[in-house]
Amino acid sequence: MKFLFMLGRCPRWFLNLLALKLAILAVLMGGYRGKVVRANLRRAFPKVSALRRAMYFLQFQRHFTQLLVESAKLFTMSSKEVEEGMPHLNTELLHELHQKGKHVLVAGGHMNNWEWSALTLNQAVPHRGMALYKKLSDHKADQRMRASRGRFGLEMVRTTAGRAWMNVARHGEPVAVVMGFDQSPADPSKSWWTTFLGTETAVFYGLEQWTKLYDMAVVYANIRRKGAWKYELTYELIHDGETALEEGEVLDRCLATLEREIEADPSRWLWSHKRWKHRRPPHQVLHPRKFTRSQP
Repeated sequence: MKFLFMLGRCPRWFLNLLALKLAILAVLMGGYRGKVVRANLRRAFPKVSALRRAMYFLQFQRHFTQLLVESAKLFTMSSKEVEEGMPHLNTELLHELHQKGKHVLVAGGHMNNWEWSALTLNQAVPHRGMALYKKLSDHKADQRMRASRGRFGLEMVRTTAGRAWMNVARHGEPVAVVMGFDQSPADPSKSWWTTFLGTETAVFYGLEQWTKLYDMAVVYANIRRKGAWKYELTYELIHDGETALEEGEVLDRCLATLEREIEADPSRWLWSHKRWKHRRPPHQVLHPRKFTRSQP
């Protein structure tokens, strides 16, 4: 973390050059987490030619190194620089929900630069912003991470303290809680099992659970890369917090939206993550998908 902090002081031209060199070096050495990335791409795109998957692999390696230097720059970027690099679109949706007094879950996957999206949330929406995070084992690194992500007003709350925070916050002004849903859960026996990108997948149930516990609306944060150091985040309504939905439907809709984004730009998802390391326990039900893709 200290290295990233120092790296963030370098000019953008230097960081762009560094990212390119790191990508070339990574590819020459077999790629960053090359075996994991290749296996995940084969699993997600079994009908795609080996040549096209190889192209996705190379594009991901380039994307990942660029993401690394852009994330390092977060430590030193001004509020104006971050906002210009990640404008939020369709914020009218959040204003409407705020006027109704609705708490909101902002769902997102590891697509494009999710770090920038969290950092810019508090400036873009009318809600009080909070993000759940997993504490780092290194105390100083954890402090730097929380300070960096929260320096523009976003409150950082550990996952273990999330419910306690929400039980207090829910009685005040409407809050917007950032929650990822595409990581691999630690305990597959307590997960929601369904299919994702054609494979049996354990999914965090927290998104679904919080929606019901706290009567929250759910919006999806769709991040798209528009150029060098430039992204756009567009909010899409998943659940208004009022209409009755079947169990698992919020997760189903979010997964479908993420699948749509991955299919549109395959190299921008975090393929280096061991997403399918768990196997479904015999007692766990595999819930069928009702949404194969979300409407734009």
